[in-house]
Amino acid sequence: MKDPTLYEGREQTLVKHLILSRYLERFAIIIGFNWTSITYIDCFSGPWKSRSEQLRDTSFSIALTELRKAREVHLKRSKSIVLRAFFLEKLLSAYSQLKQFSNEITDVEIMTHNGELETSVTRILNFIKQDSKTFPFIFIDPTGWTGFAMQDIGPLLRLKPGEVLINFITGHIERFIESPQEQTRESFIRLFGSDQFKPVLEGLQRKDREDAIVAEYCETVKRTGRFKHVAPAIVLHPQKDRTHFHLIYATHNDTGLEVFKDAEKRAMTEMEHARAEAQKRRRERKSGQSELFGSDEMYNPSYYESIRNRYLSRAKDIILDRLMTKTRLSYDDAWTLALSQPLTWESDLKKMIVDWRKEGLAVIGLTDRQRVPKRDCGHVLVWEAHRNSH
Repeated sequence: MKDPTLYEGREQTLVKHLILSRYLERFAIIIGFNWTSITYIDCFSGPWKSRSEQLRDTSFSIALTELRKAREVHLKRSKSIVLRAFFLEKLLSAYSQLKQFSNEITDVEIMTHNGELETSVTRILNFIKQDSKTFPFIFIDPTGWTGFAMQDIGPLLRLKPGEVLINFITGHIERFIESPQEQTRESFIRLFGSDQFKPVLEGLQRKDREDAIVAEYCETVKRTGRFKHVAPAIVLHPQKDRTHFHLIYATHNDTGLEVFKDAEKRAMTEMEHARAEAQKRRRERKSGQSELFGSDEMYNPSYYESIRNRYLSRAKDIILDRLMTKTRLSYDDAWTLALSQPLTWESDLKKMIVDWRKEGLAVIGLTDRQRVPKRDCGHVLVWEAHRNSH
């Protein structure tokens, strides 16, 4: 658990850093088995609002910590992993701190650059390509919706091998995406790479509109980078019942998606605790009195539960629709469909299958020792009730 005092008033950043660190913790170990080098690219490095003199509450510092841990794991197995990093920051005052931090590091190959992402892509690509045996991880973490136009970041998305994590500032984007101002409209066309997102939003309100915006962006990332999986994770506003941003993860690999979804799942419990603490502090400031009960005891989790149920229901409907249409669906495909939804995990899919088996679902390919289906085992879901009705 990261020091929560470093994140008071910006609990959403705590959740973002939890997901990033827990993903990189396993990512780097897994990559180290097949690659001799890992390159971490931080496209909006900052530091921003850091409260640690050692910058421990920054994405670039957290990333280096997790990459070093993985390197130590592989060193114990007598394998050496080269760690590389590219830190980009356009604001000179923040870049000065970033540069000072980087200059003190001797065990990681680091390049820093003071500039904007959209004009620095070639420089980043050249740094990555200096090591032909490296696996790049790209983190795009802006403070708004500009500075990472789809056309400009396309070459980074198309890196293979490579994985990408994008902070999609949903709260701001949803608010301004249909602005009548021409400059704002143009900025969103650059963000999505076209104006094809506009018809998708017509007639939609609130959560449906938000989901459509995120789904359209995910599809654009997937198409641009030719990724196998793109999955959004929701990070809620600390004090309000609404989305603050989505973390959009893109990978070519099933294991990558599995690891990311596990990181998402583990972070959600701590997100709710952080929201409880933030809301308690707000009430105490307003009343001028300390509350007798703990933050978790006074917290109402109904909003989180409602949106989790929303995506569970959507995942269930998508899988059932595919099953009813084709009557057969590989477990691997059902897994992909379920995990493409926020707040939905493999344990949820397995529970769905248990319930469906009571209604006529059969699982083909299970051996005597297997009670539940697994990926990469050739297991197939068959809706027997539908088949027997014909």
